[in-house]
Order: sequence, then structure tokens, then C-alpha cells
Amino acid sequence: MTLIELLVVLGIIGVLVGLLLPAVQSAREAGRRALCMNNLRQIGLAVHVYHQAVGSLPPGRFKLYDPRYTGSNPPCSTEGFDKSLLVQLLGALDAAPLYNAVNQSLAIMSLENTTVWSVVVPTFACPNDPGGGEAHVLNPSSLTWVGIPTLSGRSLPMVFTSYAGFFGSLSASAYPEESTRCVVQSLTIIQTNGCFNDLAPLSYASITDGLSSTLLLGERTNYILDYDNRGWYVMGNLGDALISAMRPPYSKRFGTEHAGDPGSATSLHPGGVNVVMADGSGRFIKDTIQSWPIDPYTTYPAGAWKTAGGWWTNLPTPGVWQNLATRAGSEVISAEDF
Repeated sequence: MTLIELLVVLGIIGVLVGLLLPAVQSAREAGRRALCMNNLRQIGLAVHVYHQAVGSLPPGRFKLYDPRYTGSNPPCSTEGFDKSLLVQLLGALDAAPLYNAVNQSLAIMSLENTTVWSVVVPTFACPNDPGGGEAHVLNPSSLTWVGIPTLSGRSLPMVFTSYAGFFGSLSASAYPEESTRCVVQSLTIIQTNGCFNDLAPLSYASITDGLSSTLLLGERTNYILDYDNRGWYVMGNLGDALISAMRPPYSKRFGTEHAGDPGSATSLHPGGVNVVMADGSGRFIKDTIQSWPIDPYTTYPAGAWKTAGGWWTNLPTPGVWQNLATRAGSEVISAEDF
């Protein structure tokens, strides 16, 4: 074989490898996306098992009831939230021993429950999310917001979740707060419109938009998040085990600057995010789905602002993405829309 013939053969091999690698990478990504969807479906099935046993969906979030952190006039004087819906679903996810290890009478963020934080639940981790399903050591001062003192020198590992329940189309709080004189305004109750929120536990009967047209669970990547503040699987708060559809879904193609928004649906799958609808069916939502416009400076819906009473005003016309996140908005959505 002459040198020219050898170079030609090597060139052909290089071309074949160049053609083969994208196909291999695409197949691997398809496998990771399928595994991620399977995880979400398992959580969705656990929600149905919970509903059958209890008669309602697990509450999205609720204020701390540990008397050490509630203040003088709970829940109005209570700042923090407690156990996530994922903690409440552990028993339906073949993780009953872990659920039984939780001291239910105390705050999930109390030192008595620290042993639960570091236990990995494989179902809560997307294979594309490098931060999901892993224990990261927290800064001890991260707990001071619930009244727990700084513990210098003590390791506090926390496991993070790649999945969260949908709070609704907005981040409106329907809990009494001292800033609103402990009165919950009717407009904030109206805007608390998702399946998991601040209201009393809901049933499937309250999802009048149709189970197949209402978002139940979705992805939220932990990539480049501040691990000391968001993404905790045990915590029932927006940015932890809850997300909203206030901002459109962001995926890998938008770059890392968007992937750090903890309160939105995000993923490292190219082109979109995995979600599970209230009927348990899984869908891949493209990140080009119709959404209301977002102000690039505030990252809020264009022209909107949050009032002192806690509700949003001057909102633009909702897109398909926002309509899917409401449980009883009476929107007409066809399968072609998403």
C-alpha cells in the first residue's frame, strides 16, 4: 500500500467516524431522555397512588408548624415552608423506610431530620442533570432563615431533585403574611391556579380543564444553581420541589444563563423539557411553545408587576404554556398546540 492509498483509507475512516458519532450521541441522548421520562412517570403514578389512598393530591407547600420556628402568630408570623410533595410521596415510591425516618412533628430542615437530606432517591434524578440525585455539602449558614443557628465545622449534605410539581402559571402566594396584615386577598387565591400550591389539598375533581391538558410535574435542572439555596428535594418551596410556568421552558440550546432559574421548567435535553400531565401521560414540551412575552430585564411577564397585596397585575395574554399550568382556567387547548 502506497502512502497516498494509506492517507485515502484514513480519510475515509475519519469521514465514517464523523458520520457515526452524531448518531451514537443522538441515540445516547434519546436513551437518557427516555429514562428521565420514566422517572417523571413514576412520580406521577405515585401521585395517583397517594390520591387514591388519601382522597387528594399532596399539598404543594405549607408553612412550618414546628413550634420552634413558627413565631408568635402562626402561620402569619411563619416565614419558612416545610416538607415537599416529594417527601410525602416517598411511601408510594418504594421508599417507605426513608419516609418513616422523617420526624413528621418537626421541621424537615431541623437538625433532627438531617439524616434524611443525604439519602439519594434515584427516581428524583435526571441522567442529564449533573446536580440531581447527588448530595452536596451546604454552607451551615444556609439554615439560619428557619432559625437554625450556624454550625461551623459540621457537614450538612443535601440531595437535590431534578423534578418538581407545577405551582401554576404564576408565583403568587396565598398564605397570610404580616406584610398583608395576615389577610389573604381573593386575587392571590385566584392566581394560585396550579395542581400543587398554597391552598387546601386539591382533588382530581378540581382539575376542570381536563387531566390530559393540565401540567402536573416537570423537569428543573440543578445545573449551575446555587446549591446553598435552591433545588432541595425535601423542601416544599418554589425553586425546590415546585416550579411555575411564569417563564417559558428553557433547554440546553438557550445556554447556561437561563438554566439557573430555579423556579422554572428547565432541562439539559436539547430542544425542550419532559413533563407529566395530570392524567399520568408524559410529554416532551418544546421550548418554542407559545408563551406570553418576558421582559429581558426583569424576567417577569412583559409589563406586569407584583402588587403589595401579593397578586400580579397588568399581565399580558397567557400563552399555551401558561394555560397548561392552570387547573381550572377554562382555556381551550388542542393537542396540536403543544
